[in-house]
Amino acid sequence: MSSVCVQSITTRRSQKLVQAPGPNAEQLQQLLAAAVCAPDHSALRAWRFVLIEQQNVGALTDLAIAAMRRSGREITEQKEQNTRKWLSSVPLLIGLAYKISHDNEKVPEIEQTLSMGAAVMNIQNAAHMMGFSTYWSTGLGTYTDEVPEALGLDTLDYRFVGFLAVGTPSVKLPPAQRPDPATLTTTWQP
Repeated sequence: MSSVCVQSITTRRSQKLVQAPGPNAEQLQQLLAAAVCAPDHSALRAWRFVLIEQQNVGALTDLAIAAMRRSGREITEQKEQNTRKWLSSVPLLIGLAYKISHDNEKVPEIEQTLSMGAAVMNIQNAAHMMGFSTYWSTGLGTYTDEVPEALGLDTLDYRFVGFLAVGTPSVKLPPAQRPDPATLTTTWQP
């Protein structure tokens, strides 16, 4: 792997504040093509992506806030205002889910979860290489039944894992502080 690729991966960081422009149609197809290169035990092809374009983000915001309140989750007035302000400039949200393979004893659900995480990370890395920023949010009613079902994802068959905001960075952030990998690594010997 070239040092340019490694540098691109190691300089990626999540950035919540994004604005237009978001990826165009060709760039979006490239991001999704990167997603489906994730490890996929037994070729389940379980990944699902729901595109919410800027003109529909407000309606999703309304739906998600109402769903969270109906589910009993407290949302303060300040939290609602902050959420609405943040999402008002997001050019693209991608709903993220995977189809649960209920009858597949060979591939436990944790492997399907990991595959979905890898697919999202591929989108994030590819978006970063294109000059975009991303932010994976598990708010917005992710853990309600109502939001995934409104997106066409029956919660008996799909595990919804949140939304990915994609767009141009609104502000320049300093590099993220990362741990030294050596502090997290051991070498096993028999």
